[in-house]
Amino acid sequence: MRLAYLLPLLAACPPKHTQPPGPAAATGAGCPSADGVFVASYVTDAPGRGAGWVMPLHSMKVEPGAQVPEYQQLDEASATASGVPAPPQQPLWLVTESAPPCKATLRGYYAAKIAGPPASISYGAELEGCPAPADPQEGGGIVLASAESPGACRFETPKPAGARLGEMDQQQQWHAPTKQTPIPPPLAALVPAHDCVAPGCEQLWAFGEVEAAGQPAAWGGAVNWLTIGKPDDACHWKAEQWSGLFVPGPGGTAQKLEFPGDHALALAAVLVDAGGAKVLFAEGPGEYATYDLQPSAKLARHITWMLAPDEEWAMVDHLGPLCPKEQAKPAPLPKDAKPQSPYGP
Repeated sequence: MRLAYLLPLLAACPPKHTQPPGPAAATGAGCPSADGVFVASYVTDAPGRGAGWVMPLHSMKVEPGAQVPEYQQLDEASATASGVPAPPQQPLWLVTESAPPCKATLRGYYAAKIAGPPASISYGAELEGCPAPADPQEGGGIVLASAESPGACRFETPKPAGARLGEMDQQQQWHAPTKQTPIPPPLAALVPAHDCVAPGCEQLWAFGEVEAAGQPAAWGGAVNWLTIGKPDDACHWKAEQWSGLFVPGPGGTAQKLEFPGDHALALAAVLVDAGGAKVLFAEGPGEYATYDLQPSAKLARHITWMLAPDEEWAMVDHLGPLCPKEQAKPAPLPKDAKPQSPYGP
């Protein structure tokens, strides 16, 4: 997953798998600690606000028919009463894929209705002082809390590190993998044993790796044990799933990090500066988490800013048949379509 689940009612959402911010100029301060890293989104049509950057921070479930404004500005007291966490006291710097860090100022707070399902209100902070993204499709960024411009902090995104994935043809028939690259050895040692023998069962996997200074800094990925059934029922085949975020351990081993909530998150990026890998950033539909990597890996922040349906979460670790959403007349899948793993084959 990438910065994909940004306020749908506000029109400027990037498409799925938008890349996180790219390398910044190597001038200025290094990366902040993980509790100073936030997601940002550029919105274009917020009632009463117009266009501008926002920093989503909190979510609250509401009844589907609740009379809630589409978008409203809040003062600090109202935001605090609604459970919005206080933003950091340090200056905020917006980093996007196409621009160097821009100093942003906290303008106020907002509440935005998310129709769902599930219906919810997304709360956050409005930012000002930074221009709109040059590419209207970019739409997302990262906010770093830092006393100085964090120009020496760069974002490294995962590269494929091992995959075994099947394919769907134009007739929506799934075909078992014909090629594979192995799971990285430190991670293979952690994968639980499972009785899965072809052709009745296929073990699938996809892993990504982030490097810093030529060495692994983090891994993320999933394994599926797919029970093969009737070809015309591939969209309902059952699969057991195992996934995780991992960092290097002693002696060439790997350490699995705990997910902070009820769902699995995908590795999105690692923040790196001259001192090495500093922060691991992971995300899923409407949630993200940041982990400090020095002196040892530790969860720093977990934010749920939008309540996503179970179907969205089911796809985070899904590696099996790729099926269109149910509709009156399903559109054909592209030739040789592959599961939407963030790590690729």
